[in-house]
Formats: sequence, C-alpha cells, structure tokens
Amino acid sequence: MKTRLMNMIKIVNPKTNEVVILDKVKKEGWEGLTFPGGKVEASESFYDSAIREAKEETGLDIFDLKFCGFITWISDDYKDVGLLYETSKYSGKLIRDNREGTLSWVDFEDFKKMDGMSLSLDKILKIYDGTYQEIIWDIRDDNVTYIN
Repeated sequence: MKTRLMNMIKIVNPKTNEVVILDKVKKEGWEGLTFPGGKVEASESFYDSAIREAKEETGLDIFDLKFCGFITWISDDYKDVGLLYETSKYSGKLIRDNREGTLSWVDFEDFKKMDGMSLSLDKILKIYDGTYQEIIWDIRDDNVTYIN
C-alpha cells in the first residue's frame, strides 16, 4: 500500500467570515465543493506545500497558517493523509477559474449547509470546527474513526 501526503487550506476573510470554496471538477471521486489544497511534493514541508497549493489554486499568498488536524483515507491501493490548515492572513486577488474548477468566497455558515460537497468534506468540517483532531476513514468498509 502506497502513502500519499496532501493538504487542505481553509482561507477565511476575517471581516466577513467568508471562506474560499473550490467547486472542483478535475479529479474523479473528489469533485464538488471543497477547500483548496493538493499533494505534498517530496522536497517540501507540509506547511510549504499548503502555501504553494493555495497560490497555485487561488492566486492568493497565504501566511500564518494554523494546523487544525488531519484525515486519513484508506483504500485498497493507498493510504492518503491530509493535513488540514486554516488562515485568515492572505494577500492578492482570488482567481475565479483555474484548472481545478471555479473559486468563490462563501459565508462559512452558509457553506456548511450547501449541497454538493466533495467526498469526505462533511467529515473534514468536524476538524475545522474543533470537534475532532483526527479522522481515519477506511473507505473499503466505510468505517470512520473520530479521535479527539
């Protein structure tokens, strides 16, 4: 079984409580509403990978990231580990369309009620709201373990 490392970043406008949402269309199985993020390259830290992915996907320069927790997805072929970050410090202008899909600012409370979320985002939101620090989801049998 191979292990892949990933990141996800909740970018918050502190004045409006809006978050950057990506309506992802690119990858089979991960489509839908989600936060920006991507894979960690072999030569970079988790933190630096989150900064790079945010820039590539949103056009925003982010800084002062806070680590929130992580989620592990287990399938027959992979163990994917996603490190989850949050920040309200950024500069630049949001790119609306990119290779991954369409980006927009959405009120965070409204976003949590929206239909069409990406696979596992309902679980990931439980980390971002502080309910859990770690989630392990064995996709093979749909078994989810939540850890404080």
